[in-house]
Amino acid sequence: MNQNSSLSSSGMMGSGGFGFDQFSNNFSIKNKQIESINKMLSLKSESSNKVTSGWQEVWKVLIFDTHCSNIIAPILTKGALRNQGVTLYLPLHSERQPIQDVPAIYFVLPTSDNIKRIAEDCKNKLYDNIYLNFASKLSNQLMEELATLTIQSDSVSMITRVYDQFLNFISLENDLFVLNNPRDSYLSFNDTTIKDVQAQENIDMVVDSLFSVLVTLGVVPIIRAPKNSAAEMIAIALEKRISTTLQSSGGSNVFSNMNEMGSQLSSFYRPVLIILDRNVDLSVCLHHPWTYQALVHDVLNMSLNQVRIDVTQNNQTSKKTYGLDSSSDSFWASNTGAAFSSVAGEIKSQINEYYQQMEKLQQITDIKIDDSDDFDNNNKKSNENKTKGLGNLVQEMDEKKRLIDIHTNLATDLTKNIRDRQIDCFFAMEESIITRSLTDKKELHSLITSPIVGETGGRGTLEDKIRLLIIYFLSTKNVPQSEMDQYEEALTKMGADLSTLDFFKKTKAFNESLTAIANVNQSSTQSSNTASGKIGGFMQMMTSVTGYQGVESFTNFFQQGVRALLPKSKDLFVTRIVESIMDLKNTLDADYLYLDPKIQNKSNVPKRTTPFKEAIVFTVGGGNYVEYQNLQDFSKKHNKKIIYGSNELLTSKEFLNQIKNLNKN
Repeated sequence: MNQNSSLSSSGMMGSGGFGFDQFSNNFSIKNKQIESINKMLSLKSESSNKVTSGWQEVWKVLIFDTHCSNIIAPILTKGALRNQGVTLYLPLHSERQPIQDVPAIYFVLPTSDNIKRIAEDCKNKLYDNIYLNFASKLSNQLMEELATLTIQSDSVSMITRVYDQFLNFISLENDLFVLNNPRDSYLSFNDTTIKDVQAQENIDMVVDSLFSVLVTLGVVPIIRAPKNSAAEMIAIALEKRISTTLQSSGGSNVFSNMNEMGSQLSSFYRPVLIILDRNVDLSVCLHHPWTYQALVHDVLNMSLNQVRIDVTQNNQTSKKTYGLDSSSDSFWASNTGAAFSSVAGEIKSQINEYYQQMEKLQQITDIKIDDSDDFDNNNKKSNENKTKGLGNLVQEMDEKKRLIDIHTNLATDLTKNIRDRQIDCFFAMEESIITRSLTDKKELHSLITSPIVGETGGRGTLEDKIRLLIIYFLSTKNVPQSEMDQYEEALTKMGADLSTLDFFKKTKAFNESLTAIANVNQSSTQSSNTASGKIGGFMQMMTSVTGYQGVESFTNFFQQGVRALLPKSKDLFVTRIVESIMDLKNTLDADYLYLDPKIQNKSNVPKRTTPFKEAIVFTVGGGNYVEYQNLQDFSKKHNKKIIYGSNELLTSKEFLNQIKNLNKN
């Protein structure tokens, strides 16, 4: 068996003209992962840029475990797999029948259970030959186990190649990824009762995945991380692994193009990897969001770009699952970071375009047939011309109608939740607290102490109220004890579990970090547009759309009280840290590590003298879409490229549940 590092070529920069634009265009984690997987599926030779002759015409079987299925699902459709010659894809741990004269591509995690099943497949000769691709590095121990088992069954010849693919992460957007490991990451990295062995496993898992991300991108970054934290331990371990790899024979080829010019460019445009602890900002995990993508995640529980909601048609309600992919859904791509109130206007525009296409289609299909002898040949040609492009137009209309239906249904469901829970009111109140502009204490009192949704005068769920109270408590320097007692008594009578609030009370560090968030940089704060002066135009825009039942229903929800709020322009705490590091402001140097894996003399590491154009930001212990979108807004404003990642993307409910379990310990 031959073991190769297949990603010595994946994650490379293009071989065309070089420059910053070329490098920045390649700074896309999703595109790079797709390239790597496509190379794996095309059985591309490492020593040649040509695909092995005939593979595209030969059927291939793809075998994967659950772990690698999660990697492929958000980025490759069934059609994309067919384009790579994959006509059958099956779970590794399932009953599979032999298929003769067909090669099989395995994409699995290197585990003992998987090795045993692969050896069993070889013994049973299920396929013509096998190409093994492991999502992360195959250890020598597992390699020996595979060799021993296949030798015992005299089936070594079944395995043509073994590859370490370094693809152990999940890409959700071009600039967003999560790790493919068990959940409860905040609990895992903050539980003081956890055993040392498990704590080290948690760190090793993050290091392995971040190493995969860097190999896929083809970059060796400068690494920054706060001292005395889990982020520091991860940064040190990752720097050591990269440095060891670079010193090994051929190790540098894992990260950079074999082309000399490409290597020089990669060296010159090195990004910075900023590893942060979740505890630097916890308010963002509690804040009610108001942008489209963040709301779909927090309210509708989107997971791995999939969301399942109730859809009512013809007075019948059923569950529907929608896949939200920015590469194929233009509406989603354009509106993920938009304030939810503006999404309605975009839906209206899409419907207007749909009606215009309907009229155009009607004109094309309005062909009169005349069999009389005096029928003008010119008219025949005219009718023939009208039919040209009809198929394409019909397909475009079907796709536009599909997207309109998806986003109208999502917007309708979101608006119902917003109206019932008064999420817009909670969002506006939290914005005023965090930006130090709270003036309406009566509204704060009402949101916390009023009955829960479903009861007379109800405002929000218990979770909504607890989230607001924690933000108020931690973002306000001195909350009178009598005021806190009043809020806690009201919530306790409603049946609230206040153990999460107790946890924050006992943890002073959280209080300090969130107080820092409240000190928003006034120079970067712009005036906000609230409900006043906006709701009229918003409603007028929506009610002018007629003939589309979904939007009429959606509009009715807004007429019942949802406000057309726009979030205030502000940089969150993590964004301000990233800005300081990327622009070399040196305000964090005393508290943050500076690691360069390319420098062997660790006692004398030269510092960067020019600002960074690209950054990879990773939060240890969970991330969220609010933070991700805030970083993207910053990067667009300042012409930078930022990729955001975390162990997992947490909804506020998931985060509070982890805090609750942590408090039990």
